[in-house]
Amino acid sequence: MWLPMSPTGDMLTAFPKYNASFPKHYIAGDPVAQMRVVQPISSVRLVHPIPDPLTGKIRDAVIRELQPINVHYDRPTRVLSWRRIVPGLNVIIPWPKKSELEKVKNECDTPRPDVEERTYVPTLLRPPMPVTVIDELRNRYSIFRTRHTPEYIAQKEAEEAEKQARKKSTQSMLLPVQEYNRKLREQRRALGQPVLSEEMLAKIGEVIEKTRLQRALGQDTEVDRVASLAEKLVIQAESAEVAEEEEQPRL
Repeated sequence: MWLPMSPTGDMLTAFPKYNASFPKHYIAGDPVAQMRVVQPISSVRLVHPIPDPLTGKIRDAVIRELQPINVHYDRPTRVLSWRRIVPGLNVIIPWPKKSELEKVKNECDTPRPDVEERTYVPTLLRPPMPVTVIDELRNRYSIFRTRHTPEYIAQKEAEEAEKQARKKSTQSMLLPVQEYNRKLREQRRALGQPVLSEEMLAKIGEVIEKTRLQRALGQDTEVDRVASLAEKLVIQAESAEVAEEEEQPRL
């Protein structure tokens, strides 16, 4: 192979340049080249140290099946958690530990001592805020408000008194018939519920006993006669309606 030489006899170092370049990891001398390879989930296996039943030594074993236990659902955070156990061996496999996030303090953050420092102490000699601000913080006309100003209480009392006076004025505008009916209702209300006397109870018992005796002898009682008469009247009325419908001409 012939190499260009200088007039002094040294080998020339100037070679023609090309656009091709050699990989850096080969130039560095590393014999291992790392490459990403896509693997399916079915080829992933869980390996966990388990005691060997024959030797008793702990060795890494491939877990083929897992079973969830102690399933818990946290409602506030909506997180579903459980523990993993190997069925048959009752070996609980813990979850990998999560690294805690480092909290970075920025210049705009307020330190906790400054937040918890008490800078205002209310006194009993003066209100904590102007009186006019209370209506802005709380609804003045809220139904849940229990403390009101004297002016507001006096206004509500005047409105209630006006309602009562209006009711009394409507009562004075009744007709004579309405006044008479009201008096009758008041009298009946004063008498109370009617009470059966001994004579009434004896008469009711006599009628019941008479009716029972007539039914035992096979005779028609007065109650049965009235019921049969009412049934006949109903049947006659229905037959009369049917006859009228048949006599009407059909269009």
